[in-house]
Amino acid sequence: MNATPPLVSVLIPAYNPRFFGEALASALAQTWPTLEVVVCDDSPGGDIEAAVRARSDARVRYVRNPQRLGFAGNFSRCLELAQGEYIKFLNDDDRLRPRCVEALAGVMVRNAAVRLATSRRIVIDEHGRQAPDILATAPISHVSALLFGRELGDFLLANGTNFVGEPSTALFRKADFTPEDGLLFRWGGRDYHCLADMALWLRLLARGLAFYDSGVHSEFRIHAGQEQYLAGMDLACVEERYWIALEARRAGFLAAPVAWQAAMASVIARAQGVRDGPYDEASRERAAALVDEARAAMRAGPGAAPGA
Repeated sequence: MNATPPLVSVLIPAYNPRFFGEALASALAQTWPTLEVVVCDDSPGGDIEAAVRARSDARVRYVRNPQRLGFAGNFSRCLELAQGEYIKFLNDDDRLRPRCVEALAGVMVRNAAVRLATSRRIVIDEHGRQAPDILATAPISHVSALLFGRELGDFLLANGTNFVGEPSTALFRKADFTPEDGLLFRWGGRDYHCLADMALWLRLLARGLAFYDSGVHSEFRIHAGQEQYLAGMDLACVEERYWIALEARRAGFLAAPVAWQAAMASVIARAQGVRDGPYDEASRERAAALVDEARAAMRAGPGAAPGA
């Protein structure tokens, strides 16, 4: 490694002050010596700014958005402001372990073919206590490993699960990613919300290798205030799973029929859950139509995927 390691930007798109102090403290506790922490404040109040000022740390750059940018806009603004060669997002309710940046950036500095570095992460509750794993936080591997990006992408899509992790989990080079229309989570003209992180990871995985560190380097907090618990998100998330599979196929993923069929089967199962569940009539009708679309796409095969 060079005498002066490259700068890493830890980007915190902040909105909710409830856990922000813990997130910021975890960013500043990183062992990587060349670090900037960029806080983009999208909140209506002054609590986040007060927490930043109280730290009085020269590594932190605080920016208040002149108007509310929302989820995607705030993430995109953070990336735009980043001066580092490497990018590490941190949600304002998650936490990083002290060696997170060192473990992930260190691998990428040594291996130019790695486009995305991630690690094992654990679930914590609103009190910061470790909670049981969910499917998405199950380890990809029990040992640290280099992985083919397209194979890992197929694995995520075929299982309909983001095993790579939330924005807080992974790290990548800024030069390896170009936002579409200036928006981080727009892919193929479509804005992703439920699968925003997967839309980002897949574009990086299409470019080369991934690295998975089997050690725990981040903590993903689950609490009732998160957007995935809002009414109406179930159908929107199912629709995104369908569209991201189509876009990923256009990018070269899911070329094998078995992988394509598995991805469509995952969409169908989730759409059937909405179609047959306690939802409003419009949602059930849209879910039924989505089942039919995914079944048709499955029969047609990856080479004839709609829009391919």
